[in-house]
Amino acid sequence: MHAIILFSHGSVLCGAGENLFSLARQMEARGDAPIVEAGFLNYSQPTFEESFARCVERGATKISIAPYFLVAGYFVNVSLPPKIAAMSALFPDVEVVVAEALKTHELLAQAILNCAGRAQKPEKWRDLLDEAPRFCIDNPKCPLNGTPQCPLRPSPR
Repeated sequence: MHAIILFSHGSVLCGAGENLFSLARQMEARGDAPIVEAGFLNYSQPTFEESFARCVERGATKISIAPYFLVAGYFVNVSLPPKIAAMSALFPDVEVVVAEALKTHELLAQAILNCAGRAQKPEKWRDLLDEAPRFCIDNPKCPLNGTPQCPLRPSPR
């Protein structure tokens, strides 16, 4: 069975990975692959390794790793290969392939054009703080942690 892992860097900012989870759910619901998971290199959860293991648990025999990066820089060329090697050693019967980075695909240009057409002033497009606890994890490295803006552990005002 085929699986896709959307691989991204991750962020210390709570909720930053929610878009990738949403995209994975959309792709799986559309039938792009029977299994679509999101996995992160740093900070965010699940890690790449956790996503890989989850794909195998769900029955994957082939995993396509789709880097969610505009270019195949350091994270794709240096950080990702040892992670793939480690997981391939744990699951030697699973075929692993890696897609190219997003680059300048014509559909990406159209998506950017669509977003530009919906542009608003910054105070309108920022995620509402009330939504953050829905996908926030307690991360001491988050720049909001312990501040009045932190949805999980706000400091006294």
